[in-house]
Amino acid sequence: MTTLRELLTDVAVLRADGPLDIPVVGLAYDSRKVLPGGLFVAIKGYHTDGHAYVDQAVARGAAAVVVDARQWDEPTPDGVTLVAAIDSRVALAPLAAAFYGHPAKGLRTIGVTGTKGKSTTTDLVSQVLDSCGRKTGLISTVDFKVGARRWANSTRQSTPEAPEVQALLTEMLAAGCDTAVIEATSHALSARWNRLGGCLFNVAVFLNITHEHLDYHGSFGQYRADKARLFELLGELAPGRGARRRELWAIANLDDPSCPVFLGAAPPAARRLTFGIHTQADVRAHELSVGPAGSSFSVTTPWGSGAVRLGLPGMFNVSNALAALSVVLSQGASLEQATAGLAAAKGPRGRMEPVVQGQPFDVIVDYAHNPDSFSQVLGMLRPLTQGRMIAVFGSAGERDLAKRAIQGEIAGRLCDLLVLCDEDPRGEDRELILAQIAQGAERAGRRAGDGYLIIPDRAEALRAALAAARPGDLVLLLGKGHEGSIIYADHSLPWDEAAEARKALASLGYGT
Repeated sequence: MTTLRELLTDVAVLRADGPLDIPVVGLAYDSRKVLPGGLFVAIKGYHTDGHAYVDQAVARGAAAVVVDARQWDEPTPDGVTLVAAIDSRVALAPLAAAFYGHPAKGLRTIGVTGTKGKSTTTDLVSQVLDSCGRKTGLISTVDFKVGARRWANSTRQSTPEAPEVQALLTEMLAAGCDTAVIEATSHALSARWNRLGGCLFNVAVFLNITHEHLDYHGSFGQYRADKARLFELLGELAPGRGARRRELWAIANLDDPSCPVFLGAAPPAARRLTFGIHTQADVRAHELSVGPAGSSFSVTTPWGSGAVRLGLPGMFNVSNALAALSVVLSQGASLEQATAGLAAAKGPRGRMEPVVQGQPFDVIVDYAHNPDSFSQVLGMLRPLTQGRMIAVFGSAGERDLAKRAIQGEIAGRLCDLLVLCDEDPRGEDRELILAQIAQGAERAGRRAGDGYLIIPDRAEALRAALAAARPGDLVLLLGKGHEGSIIYADHSLPWDEAAEARKALASLGYGT
């Protein structure tokens, strides 16, 4: 059994009150999940400060508590060892990796970062590696996967906290997986959160970067630097003596101007590999044919040339496929195996997901929820749509306010009808959020009652949009994608966008 002293090996500790050579049977940062004889790590979060729950953790039987030295000035509770870390949040990752026995040492770990396309790319990498004879696990916004077992990620965190990440890696190792594919968000990579410490990445992938999450990171430069930490983590050493002896790959999108920043963040020992469509990248697509049902293109790589068929629409998915292809080739698969795997691969739930129930118009569910993804998705689908394009969307409360009117303007310019509704209002006034979106729609020439409708209830909004659709139209349901709830101030409403669309279509007489 692991002792507290062993868990603290890689933790910056200011002081410790109490014995360290005590066994630790569990690790928790939620006081409600503390086991008798376990370790509680108190973390100050956005809405809750774990230091306020130290007494509860002790009452539940915690043998030891790790606190943040900057947040704690109380006496040590009776009967426990109290460790004051320099930063308890940063400490959580090495504590978790040590508690679970450093499972990443037994896996090849692949991290994928970027503003857009992370979930699709991680899923493609996992699927194609599986088709090439590997056994993978997956951690993404949409799903978790351990070998053949897959289930929905209901945490609302694209990258979970470090204990959940390390627990999943442990499950993968126990199930015989040889590879873990991890969606690496900027929040998780940020030195302030450090959720991915101890993952011992073998491969780092950069897709793209645009202005997003600046409310958290403060500036574009910091946002980019936080994402680039994935490439820095290629240099992370395994516990024990000496450096890890392993092949490292830094893979980046040469079409993105920030490509050199990411490749430059990788250690010198990492092999560099680029992919792209518009540049002379190592893995390059050309002779593209992009349609609503998918794409085909030729590809030139250091491992030869070939043809690729992809069942996902859009130029952005060609780029995602090139990233996945680059990873799979770097891991030893043949070009023939890799292209066959891509041809058979499917997109994740809620990402350009069609809803077909016999209706004479198209319905697509997608997670697009920021101005850049709106421009890409709507711009790609506009010339492919025979009739009108109808968009149903909202904007998240307590998040970036500036993007609301911008999304309204983009959608107003490219769509014929907007139906504005709840996304996740949280504690904000839902009507005010939709009014801010409407301001942008009006700048694009849309008018209330004709060019746009405001229907806060999302189920009613879906029904109204589908009822308004005519043969040949396209109805786009944007913003929720795979998510399983709509968050309000005092409750969460269970939600399944595709299922709600099917229900609405049935109420209109389709598929009954």
